[in-house]
Amino acid sequence: MATKIVNNKIPRFLKLLYIVTSILVAYALAIENINLEFAIKLVALFSLSFLYLETTLKVNHWYVMILLFSIISDSLFIFDAFYYPALGFLILNRFLYIVIIRRTIFPYPPKVLLLYSIPFLLTFLMIYFLIYEYLLDIQLSAFILGVVSVFLVLFTYLNFLYKNNKRSKYFFLGTTLMPFADVLTAIANYIDSHLFYVIIYHFMYYIARYYIYKAMIMNKNKY
Repeated sequence: MATKIVNNKIPRFLKLLYIVTSILVAYALAIENINLEFAIKLVALFSLSFLYLETTLKVNHWYVMILLFSIISDSLFIFDAFYYPALGFLILNRFLYIVIIRRTIFPYPPKVLLLYSIPFLLTFLMIYFLIYEYLLDIQLSAFILGVVSVFLVLFTYLNFLYKNNKRSKYFFLGTTLMPFADVLTAIANYIDSHLFYVIIYHFMYYIARYYIYKAMIMNKNKY
């Protein structure tokens, strides 16, 4: 992997900091300390942001925006009063991922895209209608988030099929984990409020973000 590393200790420290804070989130959630949770999430996302800037050969400004909006949305989600703006930033983030991966649809004709989209859309619709009645006041937002996520996973899957390399695999794994974490989030918030679900979906988001980070720093020509 080609990387822009000036001092090996800095990326190692930032990577360790991201891993440690991602794990410590579970402790903050368990003791229900909002201030500690807020601080840990900020440190985790800032460490990932600086890790990307420290190790990438060429900065992708769309991805930097995603990292910035992730910091904002994660911070807002902690406070109930800012739930809707946080959800808006989350949807915007998924759309920006599509912007990054948009070129992957070019090798495929519309009929092929439609054919591949069917199982993804059917899976989403099945899950959505199973939990629809529990979503209360976020039904429309959840639907929009779901549709955007479906096309994001579809495009990263097609990208993986077309290129079949580490970079496309990491991107596909990361973007696939996020919708599953979304479903678990909806279950934990609206159906069965269990601490175990909350901790698991937090871990899923952090793992997904790390996979995507790995994809973003890889050289397109080598991986």
